[in-house]
Amino acid sequence: MRTRRAFLATLFVAFVVLSLLADRGAARQRVITGTVIEWQVAELIAVANERTDPGGVRIALRETVYERDPRAIKPGIRVTVWYRSVGERRPVADKVSVTPDATH
Repeated sequence: MRTRRAFLATLFVAFVVLSLLADRGAARQRVITGTVIEWQVAELIAVANERTDPGGVRIALRETVYERDPRAIKPGIRVTVWYRSVGERRPVADKVSVTPDATH
């Protein structure tokens, strides 16, 4: 009985530690600079560059901070997006910045 409790306690601690390590690695912020392929106000942005496939990286917009005027964002504009994975279907943007030379 004691051995079983010790095993279950060890298993529980291992699960908690592995979960914490996985969450810490997933929450690391990433940055992508590229061209907007798709834009849905307050919902999502898809950004493509030479390293992504033509469909780009689709990123959800939740409590996102915008540098410069977000009304300038539309397909074809160059932006920089700071994003992270938070366990949702898509990564989530922390900040979006329209690059100064992006306006057409």
